[in-house]
Amino acid sequence: MSKPSLSQYPITELKGVGPKMAERLLKLGISTVQDMLFHLPLRYEDRTRIYTISELTPHSHVTVQATIETSQITFGKRRMLVCQINDGTGRLTLRFFNFTAAQKNAFSAGKIIRCFGEIRRGRVGFEMNHPEYSISDTFEQQPTS
Repeated sequence: MSKPSLSQYPITELKGVGPKMAERLLKLGISTVQDMLFHLPLRYEDRTRIYTISELTPHSHVTVQATIETSQITFGKRRMLVCQINDGTGRLTLRFFNFTAAQKNAFSAGKIIRCFGEIRRGRVGFEMNHPEYSISDTFEQQPTS
C-alpha cells in the first residue's frame, strides 16, 4: 500500500493545527501539508544564485562573486572604505561607511569576495552599500539545483 502524497494530507493533520489555525492558513491559500512546505516568506531572498555584474539591475537584491581589484579609504563628508570588484563581465563598487581596520586589511587586491546587497546606480556605474560579504582565496562553485 503506497502512502498518499503531501498534497493529499490536510493541514489539520499536523500537530498544533486546529480548526481556528486551519481557517487562518486557508486565508493564505494553505490547505494541505504540501502548500505549507512551499509557502515562502513575504521578503524571501534567494542568496544561492550568483549573478554576473553584467546582469545587474538597479534596486535588485543579488549575490555577486568577483575579484577585489582595489580597496581604499576615501575622505569626504564621511570617511568610507571603497572597493572595486570585477568578475570579468564588469566592475562594481562596494561602499562601507562604518568599518574597522581588520575589514580594511581583509579587502586586499586579488582576493575573492561573495557579497549580497541592493544594487544602486552610482556616479560611476553600479554600487552596493554595506553588503553582507565573505572573502576567500578561491572561487566557490555555484550550487547546482
